[in-house]
Amino acid sequence: MGYNRVRFNNFRNIEPREIKWSPGLNLLTGPNGSGKTNILEGINIVSGWGPLERGTRSSSLPTWNSGSSEIQLTGQLDDENGEIIKVKISSRYTIKIEEETITATDLRWKIPVLSFLPNDMSIIEGSSVFRRRLMDMVLTLIVPVYATRLHDYRRGIKQKTAILRNGGRTDLIDRALLPLASWIWKMREEALVMISESMKEMCGLLPHPTEISLLRGGSGSLQLPEEDFRYSLKINRTREEVLRVPVVGPHRDDMLITTNGTPAARSLSRGFRRRVAVALILAAAEGVKRKLGKNPVLLLDEITAELDSEGRNILFCALMERKTQVFASTAEPFTESFPGRIYGVNSGRVEIIDEN
Repeated sequence: MGYNRVRFNNFRNIEPREIKWSPGLNLLTGPNGSGKTNILEGINIVSGWGPLERGTRSSSLPTWNSGSSEIQLTGQLDDENGEIIKVKISSRYTIKIEEETITATDLRWKIPVLSFLPNDMSIIEGSSVFRRRLMDMVLTLIVPVYATRLHDYRRGIKQKTAILRNGGRTDLIDRALLPLASWIWKMREEALVMISESMKEMCGLLPHPTEISLLRGGSGSLQLPEEDFRYSLKINRTREEVLRVPVVGPHRDDMLITTNGTPAARSLSRGFRRRVAVALILAAAEGVKRKLGKNPVLLLDEITAELDSEGRNILFCALMERKTQVFASTAEPFTESFPGRIYGVNSGRVEIIDEN
């Protein structure tokens, strides 16, 4: 499963044209600002995820001096039917497959995609936001109702924050949040078990045995999620009233990543941390494949950063072993042989420079 071709019309700085893709590895090379990330973003949008950066306004996307404010992205699926996906963006998003309107949720189910920006590659040493994003992205693909329930939970947390800032009581909103929070905790824990199983096959990338587990946000560490949430709210009630922010719940979750029993962020070099991050990403993709029966397309921005020659060779080998379509970008020159198609990107213009 993947894309045979994608056409960009009036999208950022990408030249309006159709680009044909390899069913395997596709590497975009070129200097910073050339348009590599914009191509990945276009593929992300035509897959039902929207812009790579949350909160991006549609009015900021058209830039090809066409005089029009409408964007059209068209992708053809690389399967036996060769279905055509069309996404139009003006004042709103419209998504169609074979001229039939479809929701973003249904599109993500049809063509699963996992995308990772350079900040996401800082899964090991970066903010917990990036680790939660990994869990949420995987669960959005494999559990259809997850995105809706997560949205409802986040909306409830905003309401609770407003109540706390006004000095009000939160009993009612806490009762409403209880089933959502405990369900999200359960789903995230199951997702990490799934990823952990897949990581056993990533030994080439992992410098040391690596384990992952969920750290429930502000929890009292009782085993059952519902009891844990209720108990944690009780013991943190005064703290929440003083700080005037919710301190218990999935919005404060983290993923604990350890190598040989020590936090990976402290025990590994930057290059090895990068390799563990890539192993997590590929294990997540393998988990999605096992659940859906489809290989997810991978979008990987600045994939070779901070990797030495050995690390790059191991990475390229690991990507080949996944047998999935990959769109990766790099601004860094390298001498290793890349086992896929290489594209040069310069000022929004794209050309094939190595078929491999």
